[in-house]
Amino acid sequence: MTTTNARRQFLRAATALAASPGMPGLSMSLAALTALAAQTSQAADVSGPYKAIVCLFMHGGCDTHNWVVPTDPTGYAQYAAARSELAWPLQKLQPILVAGQAAGRTFGMPEELAPLRKWYESGQAAVVANVGPLVRPVTRAEYLAGVGLPSKLFSHNDQASTWQSLQPEGAPSGWGGRMGDILMSANAYPVFTSVSLNGNAVFLSGSSVTQYQMGADGPVQIAGLTGSAVYGASAAPAALRRQLAAGGSHPLQAEYTRVLQRSIGTTSVLQAALAGVSVPAIPGTVLSNATGGTALDKTSLARQLRMVAQLVGAGPGLGMRRQVFMVSMGGFDTHANQMRDQPAHMAQVAHSIDYFMTALATMGLLNNVTLFTASDFGRTLLSNGDGSDHGWGSHHFVLGGAVQGRNIHGRFPITSLGTSDDVGSGRLLPAYAVSQVAAPLGRWLGLSAGEVATVLPGLANFDAQALRFI
Repeated sequence: MTTTNARRQFLRAATALAASPGMPGLSMSLAALTALAAQTSQAADVSGPYKAIVCLFMHGGCDTHNWVVPTDPTGYAQYAAARSELAWPLQKLQPILVAGQAAGRTFGMPEELAPLRKWYESGQAAVVANVGPLVRPVTRAEYLAGVGLPSKLFSHNDQASTWQSLQPEGAPSGWGGRMGDILMSANAYPVFTSVSLNGNAVFLSGSSVTQYQMGADGPVQIAGLTGSAVYGASAAPAALRRQLAAGGSHPLQAEYTRVLQRSIGTTSVLQAALAGVSVPAIPGTVLSNATGGTALDKTSLARQLRMVAQLVGAGPGLGMRRQVFMVSMGGFDTHANQMRDQPAHMAQVAHSIDYFMTALATMGLLNNVTLFTASDFGRTLLSNGDGSDHGWGSHHFVLGGAVQGRNIHGRFPITSLGTSDDVGSGRLLPAYAVSQVAAPLGRWLGLSAGEVATVLPGLANFDAQALRFI
């Protein structure tokens, strides 16, 4: 890292620390500044093999209470009593081995998650228990008093943004993009550092890095340049190319031209690189549910993950050292018809991840990629009669060859109403912050302790080593 970049990083970290809860304006102590300077003087370690992280965002707020279920007699009885008609039948839960939880507790996953459970049982997947947006640890009493809470809890847009950026809607950057800011200089093509397969995402936005958006079938080309005619005028593509080459004197015109020129140049480079990568085909497995069936190879999520696998395969040949990807799936806002729709959602996620992991293993890249799930928020344990409402803490999965799998990391809460983890209607008070999930991912990518602190403002309010899943 250059001296200029290190200084810039230090100033960002200092500003973030000064703005964190409990810090009186900019009056940082000399000792704190000295310690921070020592941390930020360490540059990211991008030696060794290529690495990438993939965020699978489940839009709408996924009800993960039914994804990992207590199966011991006491635990299941509490779960069934709390969930009522939303409870998964015990006979349809497949057991999972768990280390490190309280003695006597056992857990299972629905049979619809069998393709995901397979990776868990083989040691390449783990569960992170009861995670959610937090600005500092809070108790149930503090929640009820409105003390120390994240902004705009239970709002879809704001909590999705907070998961991705640590700020409500309107945030200028996400923690994936901020990682990209630090790591992009290690890549021969910095433009491919931060890649979205699902449109604009704050998670991938940074101060320096610009997220590269593409479709599940590859780079989106400029239609006027790819055809032989535009509105019947065969000379139009050539005229458009001349206009792009000329640029423009107006700032807006010049910037628009610059973006288009970058798109044209990167598209040709990426298409050539992708053409040389062989990726296993998505199987045509039919995902059946009460309303009909859809073949896996026709689903958006599986197709997005196929393109990520192809990009990962092309990465080393392009001179890429570190990349951050995002894919997504919708449909998780299950206020109604939850028990009708949830099996299909589970199956699509599980089969899509299974395909992705299998493809990486076939390509010899399973140890180079870590995928994690995320969502707006968890949901209520309490049924509303046909579904569940907006909650807070939820359980998530991490997968990859480097993951410390076959385990539930963190304390799994008692799945019951009226506990110290329940802030109302079975909304879980998160035991771990999003930052505590992001920190080990950043360290795995090679960020130093100071760089992780820069990427995750407010991390100092938590135990950054609490979750060691990788």
